[in-house]
Amino acid sequence: MLQRLIKELRPVVSLEVGLAYGISALYICEALREVGAKRHIVIDPNQQNHWHNIGLHNIQAAGYADLAEHISDGSELALPQLLRDRVEIEFAFIDGYHIYDQTLVEFYYIDRLLKPGGIVVFDDADWPSVRKVCRYVTTNRAYSVHRCLEHEGQARCLPPKCTFLGQVAKHLPLLDRFLKPEWANPDSGLGLLPKSRCIAFKKTGPDDRHWEFHREF
Repeated sequence: MLQRLIKELRPVVSLEVGLAYGISALYICEALREVGAKRHIVIDPNQQNHWHNIGLHNIQAAGYADLAEHISDGSELALPQLLRDRVEIEFAFIDGYHIYDQTLVEFYYIDRLLKPGGIVVFDDADWPSVRKVCRYVTTNRAYSVHRCLEHEGQARCLPPKCTFLGQVAKHLPLLDRFLKPEWANPDSGLGLLPKSRCIAFKKTGPDDRHWEFHREF
């Protein structure tokens, strides 16, 4: 899925949060090389002390050391620095520390780096913490669901479906106050494949929300 997205998008600069063994990075770099990309930024603060640099070793052994740039700071430090350096990216893969707040912080800064039309992919999107961020992205931000990975490995988009509760809530707005967002507007109503573990979003425009804007997610 990652390779198909890269070949479709043809990014020049891309970014990945989380390296570990480097398996995803190898797939990403292989596709980036094919499309002539210039730079792949990999953020992983635990590569040396936890993974014993196995991910970096695999990248080097595969011949991608000139393409991949490792940053050993945590994403909450590395991403703001990239923003200060005015780095722009077209593709990002979030596969780091999967707690809700960390994932949301990573998305917030990646959105600031990502050009309109670019793609951000969330791995382990079937985890409740990551899925909650995915619901936020599709309800509150200028992003559309671009592709969802199905169980058998095929990727597709799920046409949004309005459930019975969702239809009732539209006609009775006060009902929203008594329903969990997941009940009033379930994943299928947002175009999210319910059990997909990997979801790609396309940035459709700049962030032009009013300062009071909010939608339940």
